[in-house]
Amino acid sequence: MATTDERLDALMRDVRYLRDRQEILDCVNLYGRGLDRLDATLIRDAYHPDAIDHHGPFLGDIDAFVPFAIDCEAFFQSTHHGVTSHNCEIDGDTAHAESYVYFFAVQPGGATLGAGYGRYLDRFERRDGRWAIVVRRLVMDCTFEVPRSGWLGPDWDKLPGLRDRNDLSYQRPLARPTAEA
Repeated sequence: MATTDERLDALMRDVRYLRDRQEILDCVNLYGRGLDRLDATLIRDAYHPDAIDHHGPFLGDIDAFVPFAIDCEAFFQSTHHGVTSHNCEIDGDTAHAESYVYFFAVQPGGATLGAGYGRYLDRFERRDGRWAIVVRRLVMDCTFEVPRSGWLGPDWDKLPGLRDRNDLSYQRPLARPTAEA
């Protein structure tokens, strides 16, 4: 039978593991939000300063990657990035993660929607208590294009997402809606 100290040590290890996994997943999600809001600060915050990213035709450091990513995303009228499955192996202050990502991009002109899915293969490091990406490789599994439609009707487009810090997601505190808004 385990002693109280042994049980407490095991509980502390479990909490540390769960906290690390959540911080790593939060970092992956922060990156997607940064892309969708064209927020260079959020994108950069997902990486350590010496990180390397290999994203499609791009291979380089973060100082070059952030403007590349903003330029790519700004080409579209809007984008939406999301993460589904997230697998993570943590070994001390290093972690390896595979995050399944999907994305949608309203093409210029608005008539078509580009979409796809792939996987972020990441090596994370915890430095000074902060998890961030040090190596990212994007594996693109599928891309496609479909016609865009307003099948839900115009009322659903009355509160559009914005691609900057004026987006409602930055509002603190989030205000109660009025009949006009």
